[in-house]
Amino acid sequence: MPNLIYFTIAFLCNAGLFLALLEDRYRFWTTVSVTAAVYFLSLACGGLLSHAIKDIQLANQLSCLLNVLLLFLSSLFLSTNNFMQKLYLALLAMCNFAFLSFFCELLLGIMPFSTTGAFAGIFSVLLYLLFTALLCLCLYRPYHHFSDRGVSGFITGIFLISIFGYFLCLGSFDFLFRTNIFAARLLCAVLFYSAILFAFRSLFHAAKFRETSAEEAARRRILEMESGDFADMLAGIKEVKNARKNGEYALDTVKVMVLDGVSDRVPGYVDSIKASIAQSPMLRGYNENPYINAVIATKAALCSQSGIMFESSAFIGETPLKTGEICIIANELLTKAWLTASHFEGERKIHFTLFTAPEGLCFEAVYSAYPEPNEKFTLRGKNVAQVISWFLEDRTEDQDQTGLENTAEIVNRYSGKISISDSPEGKIVKVLVRY
Repeated sequence: MPNLIYFTIAFLCNAGLFLALLEDRYRFWTTVSVTAAVYFLSLACGGLLSHAIKDIQLANQLSCLLNVLLLFLSSLFLSTNNFMQKLYLALLAMCNFAFLSFFCELLLGIMPFSTTGAFAGIFSVLLYLLFTALLCLCLYRPYHHFSDRGVSGFITGIFLISIFGYFLCLGSFDFLFRTNIFAARLLCAVLFYSAILFAFRSLFHAAKFRETSAEEAARRRILEMESGDFADMLAGIKEVKNARKNGEYALDTVKVMVLDGVSDRVPGYVDSIKASIAQSPMLRGYNENPYINAVIATKAALCSQSGIMFESSAFIGETPLKTGEICIIANELLTKAWLTASHFEGERKIHFTLFTAPEGLCFEAVYSAYPEPNEKFTLRGKNVAQVISWFLEDRTEDQDQTGLENTAEIVNRYSGKISISDSPEGKIVKVLVRY
């Protein structure tokens, strides 16, 4: 019985720490069976060491070290966490043993009544169980949240700091304290544990906040895409309804002409109706590919209803790009052009070009937009971070690629580029996809 803390309870808590915080790779009973075998093997080895080594503290620490080493080796096969997470957990178990061995003796020694006998053993066992349970509750979410991550600088730094905490609990740094050595060691150990738990919980909450922010941004992006698709669909439906009404009106007019006996005017009227219908954005042919044509025609209908003059010249020919990728780029490019041009006061126009060049497939959209203000950098109203950012970050003409996120992914895949610049007519967005 090492210093009022039973080996059975200490090793059981260490095993529980590994089981609770690590992600197991195999089924429940496989993990528990292997851990139980390690537990009983550690008890046998601990009993042998306690009889073979006369120094009680050294025997206790070596027994705990052997138990932790066996748990660590078994965790290499039983859990999916990275190497440093398992190694830190092993060191944490050693720190707990050293801290509670010292803390139990100190706490029992300052109690105002006799603490010998069964009370000391029960108190030590309960304290070990409660302390281990507290650590499991505090570290459970952070450990499981980062269980699939690789070795990071954070866990490596925490491991190195915990080495200091372990020797602190053993009393290796008592020479730093002049008076009340045991109280000072206890205070430093408590502060050490508090700092470790604070660091883990802070990192966990920061990661959760970033994850939530990313999910909300993705959700907003999906809603914006869906709202854009809904606007395109609504514009197309309106154009089809207008064409249907015009067709019904033309049929009624032809019927009246026949009844009035002016049938000779019918061919000329039909030709004029055909020419009028051909001007409808939804019925014009923008590209030989029906899918690409549908994308451009839908945007043309949207521009027509928004009072934006739309022109398009799209010819592709043979290209290794998938039709879906071309449709995505054309859709996002025209959507960005429409959103910007619809807020422009004055003559609004969009000219879209799609053509094959020697270096790849080129998309170009020229649309009405206000020029970007040419602001000179001054120190007035700036903080240090903004000044450093001005000197260290790259500056380009205009890299506002909002709404072109999917296009950027496709362009990066094909080692292409996106350029946005100002012109007398407004904005020019060029997308080059190399192949």
